Formats: sequence, structure tokens, C-alpha cells
Amino acid sequence: MTKGQGQALGSIFGTTRRRAASPAAPAPEAATPAVVMAFIAVVDRVEGVVEAETEALTRNLPADMTELGNRKRQGLLEMSRALKAAAAAGPRAEIRDRLARFAGRLERNRAVLGTQLFAVREIAEIIAQTLQDADSDGTYSATAGRS
Repeated sequence: MTKGQGQALGSIFGTTRRRAASPAAPAPEAATPAVVMAFIAVVDRVEGVVEAETEALTRNLPADMTELGNRKRQGLLEMSRALKAAAAAGPRAEIRDRLARFAGRLERNRAVLGTQLFAVREIAEIIAQTLQDADSDGTYSATAGRS
């Protein structure tokens, strides 16, 4: 083999010196606090929406339920993305604790929404029965002719 044949291109062009070490990707431990804080910030925003809805329902305040629902859906999407990033950093007590608190708030919201839904059903049944009674003269009712 003659000089120059089979040599690395770097040696031919005079760049065989060791390159300065490029900055390595941050260690998971270094990235974790930022990822965890981002996740907690997202949970705080979603929790705020859930709390606003719960408060409006318990105090009978006017609320745009469509807007609240949209904000909750958007927040849950953000939270699922942030959770994936946080989960990649490994299990963290802060995340577990924050999710447990959030679950409690969601349970309270679910109970309040259930009460509201029950009340709406009751009112709808009363209205439907009233309309049926007002619309009918009793001729075709189930009890007609059984007297």
C-alpha cells in the first residue's frame, strides 16, 4: 500500500486531530426537573379548569359548559403528552403525588356533574310527562277502557 492509499480522509485533509468533545445530551437527572415542572404546570392548568367548573356547578353560577369541556379536553391532551415526556425521565414521587391530588379533584367534579345530570333528567321527565298530559285527552292512553 502506498502512502495515501487506504488512509482515512481526515488524515489526507489534515483533520486527524481529535475533535473537541461535543456537548453531550443532558443526563436524565439534569433534564428531569424541567420535565417534571412542565408536567406539573399542565396539571395545574387542567385542575384550574376542573375547579372552575365544579365551583360554577355547586354555586349555580352561569358557566359556558361547552367552553369548559373544550378546555378540559385540550388540557388532557397536553397532560398526556407531558406525562409521556415525564415518564421517560423515570418514576417520580412529585408526579405520583400531583396525580393523586388531581384524581381527588376529578372525583369531586364527577360527583357534582352526576348530581347535575340527575337533576336534568328529573326535570326532563317532568316536562315530558306534562307535555304528554297536555297533548292527550285520554282517549288513547294505556288506561282508557279499563274502567
